[in-house]
Amino acid sequence: MNAVTENELFLTTEYIKKRSLLPAGRVRTEGDSLICGYLNLTLDLLGSSDDNSIREIWYAVSLSRFDETALRCAIDHSLKENIPLLLIILSENIPSNSTIQKYAEMEYIATDEKLRQIRDLILSLNAGKSVKLLLCDRLFGAEFDSLSLKPIAEEAQTDHRITISQNDMSRRFSALYVPDFINAVFTVSKHGQAGNAYNASSFDCDAFEIKETVFRMIQDQGVKLVYKDTESETVSYSALSFGKLSSLGYEPVCTKEEAIRYTLSAYAKDFDIFSPFILSQYDGKLSALRELQLEMLKEFDRICRKHDIEYFLSGGSMLGAVRHQGYIPWDDDIDVAFLRENYKKFENVVRDELNDKFLYENYKNGDGYHYFFDRITAKNTYFATKYSDGYVMPKGISIDIFVFDNAPKDSYRFWKGLMNRRLLMNVRWKNTARHGKAYLLSKLLLPILRLKSMDSYSMSYDKATRKYETRETGYVLPPATDHNYKGSMPKEWFSSVIPIKFEGIDSFIPTGYDRYLKLWYGEDYLTLLPLSKRQNYHDYYRLDAGAPAISPDTEFDYRGELL
Repeated sequence: MNAVTENELFLTTEYIKKRSLLPAGRVRTEGDSLICGYLNLTLDLLGSSDDNSIREIWYAVSLSRFDETALRCAIDHSLKENIPLLLIILSENIPSNSTIQKYAEMEYIATDEKLRQIRDLILSLNAGKSVKLLLCDRLFGAEFDSLSLKPIAEEAQTDHRITISQNDMSRRFSALYVPDFINAVFTVSKHGQAGNAYNASSFDCDAFEIKETVFRMIQDQGVKLVYKDTESETVSYSALSFGKLSSLGYEPVCTKEEAIRYTLSAYAKDFDIFSPFILSQYDGKLSALRELQLEMLKEFDRICRKHDIEYFLSGGSMLGAVRHQGYIPWDDDIDVAFLRENYKKFENVVRDELNDKFLYENYKNGDGYHYFFDRITAKNTYFATKYSDGYVMPKGISIDIFVFDNAPKDSYRFWKGLMNRRLLMNVRWKNTARHGKAYLLSKLLLPILRLKSMDSYSMSYDKATRKYETRETGYVLPPATDHNYKGSMPKEWFSSVIPIKFEGIDSFIPTGYDRYLKLWYGEDYLTLLPLSKRQNYHDYYRLDAGAPAISPDTEFDYRGELL
């Protein structure tokens, strides 16, 4: 299965789980083999129902290949077995200049001869009370190209241009992204009413909009947009409205641009569709951020080698080094780590050794920094994320330094205690009640928490993490930056290191890296995430690779207004 199809199925299953659309019993699919293949794959990925009885038949057929005899047999079969039938009709040629309105199902049926035949057949068999009809727009995705993305990609790859003309704006049409199609099937199956017809579509567009969208995605890779003069044609449109379907809770799984980007990657093999997009999420500043981080990694590595201190890349940086020989393409930070005994050696020398361009940060600095990990930060830089925006603290481009501490083999209670401490610390540090379920409790606790300084909370947390420092438990607890419990890990995994390159820089990973990565990221950690998940982790507000120093207690609205 290719990456584009995998992404389509990922988007589909995530949506179905989110909307709780899994059928109550088993479904039997019949008809078009490609469509049934997609539906069956989705059902398999979602897992079978506990109820093994057949609760519904999904019969899929292309309108252009409609066979009245075959459809009659399918309806007769559903009536005989008393099993509801969801009839899925794929439409390739929607009539031009039909009125677009919120509920256009009957109008669409009335304007197409074959659809009228299907409706008449259902009525003649007295099947109206057991049949649901889903009228589907032109499909596009890994296996379908109703948007004509393939010829656009071929011209771009062969001639390094995309040709547009006046006629590209003369016809407006709608289309249905494959994940939206599958979700529409599940939505109508779960919430649709027998005797009703529903239209399924994702969005409407024209050829000019598609070409312009594709051009924006690859323009920095040597492709030009070329205008070809033509006589203008009469403006027309052929589109389906999914207003009735939306009343059942249906909505497209992603934006128009995202759907085009994911599908385009199936055809534009010579172009990098995603790296420019990832870079654009940082307004073109990601390269500058990484350049500084790599400089800090070199400095960190120099100090450790000089004093014979073992360290290793951690978290996403370890995964990136193993899988990409550097950054995960959509990542924006570097994580390094020590065992506690090596961290103590490092902390003793780092402030004397560190280049004046950088600052070593932990709670002992007394400047308002209270993360549960240390950092090396580039001076005169600024990096404020959605998370860090809420805290009065130094904010700069940095690399993160974690400590793997001794822990019992069964460490859940120990881990949970640390997490509870961190939650209280965050309320006190942010100095406001938390949003969500803990709002009332945090609001009640905040006046009490304010009775102690943040430094005292950081000291207490640091002491709690070292509870087993003098006991050789044989296990360590990795820093749970995302509050997910992964359990203790054998200390021997991290007791020695092996060299590895990270963006060409000599660095290290622990000898037990494979077991760590499998536990933390899954057995298939070498497999890339679905296309739709390859996005930056941090939602940044401001990023300056060479900003004037700003006092940590300066109040600032990072969207641009003074407070």
